[in-house]
Amino acid sequence: MGTDVSARFHEFQLSIKRKIDCKEHLTLEENVQHILALPPILLLKPARTHADLHEYISLNTFDALAAHILTSNSIAHHKFPAVTKAKLEQIVEEVAVVVSMASSMSNASSGTRSCSRLDASRQITALLKGDTMNSTNKILLTVRNMVETLPRRVFEKGPQKTELITRHFQSSLAPLFEDIDKDVIFRWTSVSDDDKPAMIRPDASINIVRALNHRLVGLDLVRVAHLAKIASDKHKARATFAFIVVGNHATFYLLCRAQYHLYTMSEVEHVQLPLALDEIPIFIAQLNKICNIIASFNYVLNCDSHDYGDHPPTLRDHLLLEAIDQRISRKRKSITSHYNH
Repeated sequence: MGTDVSARFHEFQLSIKRKIDCKEHLTLEENVQHILALPPILLLKPARTHADLHEYISLNTFDALAAHILTSNSIAHHKFPAVTKAKLEQIVEEVAVVVSMASSMSNASSGTRSCSRLDASRQITALLKGDTMNSTNKILLTVRNMVETLPRRVFEKGPQKTELITRHFQSSLAPLFEDIDKDVIFRWTSVSDDDKPAMIRPDASINIVRALNHRLVGLDLVRVAHLAKIASDKHKARATFAFIVVGNHATFYLLCRAQYHLYTMSEVEHVQLPLALDEIPIFIAQLNKICNIIASFNYVLNCDSHDYGDHPPTLRDHLLLEAIDQRISRKRKSITSHYNH
């Protein structure tokens, strides 16, 4: 790429420290990349780089670095089998559509489905091949789980946090990563909103109503990044996998220990998760992205360890609170957030 990213990133870090020394506050809406640079984590998100960083590292270099990290580790450009996808689309379409039984009002109001959930589950099971938990089989199990557990429609203002996790996201995410026979188990950890200001652990998810609160989203992204770094340091993992759910969208990240003083945190994919049966086709349309997400998780599982004996300090909560502006303003533009929540 012709650019010493590590040296340029260090210059960016020094500029941030000078601002903090001059009592200039950072905001969680606009300055997530600045805050993460202190531990030091270089956040790589497509087309979402703060202009301050462009003074040190060009946008083209950012894009090239992000692409290199994903492609060199065989994470990008995966494809779900087209024939299987077409069959899956047909099954889901049949179970999602309600067909009137007759012209009578009573029959029309009750309705009947062209394919029951049980029949759809059986058909999806028949698409499984082999006895390994490869990406195709994991995705088929995920869609089958959605068909069996998601409601036909979203009621009122939508599910609240507990229901989002236990029914909607559990059905969408757990089968993608779990392999119990290999001791890979998907578990949720969470804290209450009252505990969040005093704890580094992020919320498990942010509900749809609060999804446009860019300050809250920024805070959880910082904490997810810190958790990924701490996991890398504690277990000497060269790479760690992390994700954040905002509303009905999930963004997945790969954190890599590039050098002693440099961690890269690359956005792998950003996908919409279904909340109801008729939204499963949206998930199926994103299956190539889902394959990339599974590939990134598998890369982390099979990645070797680093041999660094010491680690740069992670920014603690009290230092984080000192560095950021505590005032809340919904008018602030978020640089790193996705806007289609």
